[in-house]
Amino acid sequence: MNKIRATLTAAVVAGTAAVTVVGGTGPAAAAAAPVALGPGAYVPINGVGDVAVDPVRKRVLVTDATTSSLNSLSYFGGVQKTVAAGWNAGAVTLSPDYSTVYVASPDEHKITAFDAATLSTKRTYDLGGEVWTRHLAFTSGKIWFAYDGGMGSLDPATGETTLYDLDNDAWVDPLLITAKGAPGTLVVANAWRYSVGNGDLFVYDVSSGEAVLKTKGRFGDGTLRDAALTPDGSTLIGFGNECPIWKAPVTDPEKRTTIYDNGICRPDSIDINDDGRVAIGYGNTNGATDLAVFTPGSQAPAEQYTTDPGEEIWWPAWEPGGNRLFGVGNLGKDWRFHAVHGSAPVRSTITISAPAIAAPGRPVQVTGKVSQPGARVELIVDANAPTDVFHADTAVANASGQFTLTDTRPETGTYTYTVVYAGTDTIAPASARTSITAQNTPELMLRPNNTVSNYGATVTVTAHLGKTFTNRAVQIWADPYGSEPARLLRWTNVDAKGNLTASLKLTRTTAVQVKFLGDNLYAATSARSVLNTRAAVSLLPSRQYKAAKIGSVPYRFYRRNVHPYFLTTMTPYPGRKQRLTLEVYSGGKWKAWRVLYLPLNAAGKSAFTLTGTHAVGAKYRARAGYVTTSSGDTVNYTNYSPYYYFTFTK
Repeated sequence: MNKIRATLTAAVVAGTAAVTVVGGTGPAAAAAAPVALGPGAYVPINGVGDVAVDPVRKRVLVTDATTSSLNSLSYFGGVQKTVAAGWNAGAVTLSPDYSTVYVASPDEHKITAFDAATLSTKRTYDLGGEVWTRHLAFTSGKIWFAYDGGMGSLDPATGETTLYDLDNDAWVDPLLITAKGAPGTLVVANAWRYSVGNGDLFVYDVSSGEAVLKTKGRFGDGTLRDAALTPDGSTLIGFGNECPIWKAPVTDPEKRTTIYDNGICRPDSIDINDDGRVAIGYGNTNGATDLAVFTPGSQAPAEQYTTDPGEEIWWPAWEPGGNRLFGVGNLGKDWRFHAVHGSAPVRSTITISAPAIAAPGRPVQVTGKVSQPGARVELIVDANAPTDVFHADTAVANASGQFTLTDTRPETGTYTYTVVYAGTDTIAPASARTSITAQNTPELMLRPNNTVSNYGATVTVTAHLGKTFTNRAVQIWADPYGSEPARLLRWTNVDAKGNLTASLKLTRTTAVQVKFLGDNLYAATSARSVLNTRAAVSLLPSRQYKAAKIGSVPYRFYRRNVHPYFLTTMTPYPGRKQRLTLEVYSGGKWKAWRVLYLPLNAAGKSAFTLTGTHAVGAKYRARAGYVTTSSGDTVNYTNYSPYYYFTFTK
């Protein structure tokens, strides 16, 4: 996560006397230059139902309707704790003393109270089957909740509920708005950030615990997406589905005037700090400002921030009574957390490694290293479906920060694996991800393998392909050892038995590879065999005066004053040498006499003349050979000529 400590470019006006000023009438100040927030911290959730900030424990509370959970994040965005919060968990609010967290579960028609310190359940309140709670607010000692077509109050001490019919079918998901400076005022607005309401606004006095209607009106032209109250409760700031942001007195919402007109369409959400600063989140995906902060009395943004292209900031959230500002947004399916203001954390990193292909139903290991030894890491699996995010495994890193996580995906498909370290209150979270494709690997064989053939031999190889889905074609490649490139021998479908043959003439040791390129259910794979190929070697002695046998062995006879001449012919290759071995018979055994490595010319010829004094009657033999590596290369298999026997006479 990248976290920028923002420098305010305009003075923050503090105190209750200043917060009533929401827009200046003098010359507009210059807007602050945008600051890049970076990618933000990855939050392993499927979506965001609501966001609230607990300043006592320094936690950001986020509900996830898909997993029906309440997530407690550090001020740097790492999920420190997750608890079940009721089916389709949505709206969340805190008691004024921050001791209790309240979460609405509309599909279960209930509100659950959690201990803010432990997130253990304190009490569950049943609201009745007709109440699908969408929004919560706490004021005047009661929890106020909005539902489709109405609102109600809940006494947290007794559990008593009172419902109020708004008498308007157009009220789909009413928004409840309160302000610290006006604890007895409750604004009910027909607005929702995910769609556009009709702009109706009711202002209630709830100081007695009962809702008494004070003002009824409409906000502007009848469209309202989101709105918030200034800290003293006197002014509404909101917007519809287009560019303008408006302000209006809460007592007469139709008297709206444009405010914060920075030319950016279209705002998504708003939050106002206790000191009057206004944070606007924009639904931009084109690199324009994603989050802007306006100070009281100024029309120009004092701070502007951008995130990754394509990311939207849905939820700006101020720390109550503090300076910290947080932004929660999404980039595609990924939810991101930005800590805009506050202290810089200790940075952390994660690196991971995993196979690109895995077999369905078989365990996959993801290994890695985190920069914090002993850190707890979690493996999150995204199945690339709208809500299929699985918390697959956890592990504790060892003293070197290394860890191993395991998962098994039962079905074929491509999965995104994300390893998350949640960090702490001083250490930033970190994440790393990779993709793994779960596919069956078909049986693929190639024969023969590791054979030895003579130079010039023709060999037939047979590839066998087992069960696949749609693709029945294989490629057979021949790659002779040396610098010569591989060549494609055949590329076609196998026969009914799964076989495909190819023939090749061997001049060098050749690696043959069969490749299956894969299909929707079966992974690409290959098999390899090596066809060792001997070098061609011949040795031709000359200058003998006769040939005859000694016993049963043919010999060549030389006069003692003649120097035998040996001509070797071998398969040529650059830098190749022949190995010429001369042996003498002594003591009843053949013993090495001379071993020579002699270079070949371009035609593969190498000649040697045996000079010196020749002993009459002594028995000799000679042979030429190619020896892999020793002869200067490895492109052929070791091979020798036959021995040639000779002796000398007077």
